[in-house]
Amino acid sequence: MVTILRPLSTSELLDRTFHLYRNYFLLFVGIAAIPQLAVFALHLVDAALWLRRVIPAQGLRTLLFVVAAFVAVEISHAATVSAVSSLHLSRNTGILSSYSSAKSSLLRVLGIASVTFGAPLVIAVILGVILASVSAGILVSAGVAIWVRTAIIGVAFLTAPVLALRWWLAWSLVVPVTVIEGGGLRASMRRSRSLTMGRRGRIFIIYILVALLTWVIAILFQAPFYSMLSWKQILRPAHATSLAVIVSAIGNLLSTSLVGPLLTIAFTLIYYDERVRREGFDLQLMISTLESQPTSASPALAL
Repeated sequence: MVTILRPLSTSELLDRTFHLYRNYFLLFVGIAAIPQLAVFALHLVDAALWLRRVIPAQGLRTLLFVVAAFVAVEISHAATVSAVSSLHLSRNTGILSSYSSAKSSLLRVLGIASVTFGAPLVIAVILGVILASVSAGILVSAGVAIWVRTAIIGVAFLTAPVLALRWWLAWSLVVPVTVIEGGGLRASMRRSRSLTMGRRGRIFIIYILVALLTWVIAILFQAPFYSMLSWKQILRPAHATSLAVIVSAIGNLLSTSLVGPLLTIAFTLIYYDERVRREGFDLQLMISTLESQPTSASPALAL
């Protein structure tokens, strides 16, 4: 596929995202499935009751699954970014070559993704609790009606997700920046913040559209598997049977592998689109391509 780099509209970005996903379906599903197989194996160990003997506490086992799922997703994100980058720049790639290209940045991706996802949530929740507590104290001492206090405290709590969303949008391109450009935590965060400046509303719209589609498709794929389970097993995983754990794990493996790459593809294309808009990356690439081509030898002058 020969890609002509140019600024893309929101609809063109979405179209390019689904075009890549459709044309290289097996590539992206294969990349996403490899780390998810490790999570699936962990679920099988839990279904066989071996994990429960090692970690009796349900809360610790749940935390282990959350961490394992996060690590698997971020590993596949790094390899997916590498694959999208190669395809977008008209280079050949494959599952193994994508992982090989991304392997040097895997640890940095895990660390940076943990900070940029977890820190805004923790800080925003703490600020929300402080604001709500201070507001409650002031309002109670002022004798404000309880329904007014409830409304104001609710608004204070709502500032938490708003603040977290603001930071997440600013750092939404840290994984493509880390994989493609390298660099540490602060450099990747600054670079992402710079690339997203003034474009975060557009990024939010793309994120919502792709995330909703991903969620709907995931639900459709998981529904047949969850239909085999009872409501008690779904709502209370601690009481789920071994068969229920296996069924749930299969549904999670399929849905994550099939639709997980979509958002990463979109954000990698946004990264390149912002570089084209802000830095003339298309011109830089064209010049470097011309310079790398061997020049033909000048014909010898006849004496």
